[in-house]
Amino acid sequence: MECVTILATAKDWTEELTQNRRVQVPDLLTPDFASRLHRALREQSQWNLVFRHNGEHMDIGADSVDLWDDAQQKQFDRVVFEVARDSFQYLYKNVPIYDLYHNGRLAGHFFGTLFEFLNSAQFLNFGRELTGCADIGFCDAQATSFEAGHFLSVHDDNVAGKNRVAAYVLSMTADWNVNWGGALQFFDDSGNVTGGFRPAFNTLNAFLIPQRHAVEYVTPFSGAARLSITGWFRRGTDPRN
Repeated sequence: MECVTILATAKDWTEELTQNRRVQVPDLLTPDFASRLHRALREQSQWNLVFRHNGEHMDIGADSVDLWDDAQQKQFDRVVFEVARDSFQYLYKNVPIYDLYHNGRLAGHFFGTLFEFLNSAQFLNFGRELTGCADIGFCDAQATSFEAGHFLSVHDDNVAGKNRVAAYVLSMTADWNVNWGGALQFFDDSGNVTGGFRPAFNTLNAFLIPQRHAVEYVTPFSGAARLSITGWFRRGTDPRN
């Protein structure tokens, strides 16, 4: 794995994370590595479109969706929105980096280098110091692209058996207009918004689990894709190793 430097210092942000249970750390990575990651996301040609149906995670090739006619698109929208109306739902593009890496399908791809960095001593120690959790053992990861009409509804990331300590969003979105939506929002038990982070470039958003949050609906007039790498700092040993 190539040498990557984290510019931010975890201890500068630990108190804020402890007090607020969430933190936004700007300028995390060296400019060169951040630029390479941003380019890899922008040039990625194969994405899945992910959503929930009948209580299960579903993914379909985003390229095939582009070939749908209006009737097919409307039927798909009905399926997605019927779930979203009353329960947890999401709709966005992703690349399942964690699964692809462990299946040996990222050889020679920059996302393979990225996954190794996210599981290097450098990044894991940053997460341990930031969260105060010394038994963080690994990270998982996916690339995400939230485009017009995409969203992630309110949930708390607390899944039994996953051993999640904190979520991270490595935001790689340049020149985002807040009117386009796509903010990472946080909620109290009454559903009131208690805070949020706008998409930004080379910025780490981290928050402790469990915590109610969502990604705001991306407006039809958005002028770009909301690009990021997301995942969780998790306790123990990676079960796929």
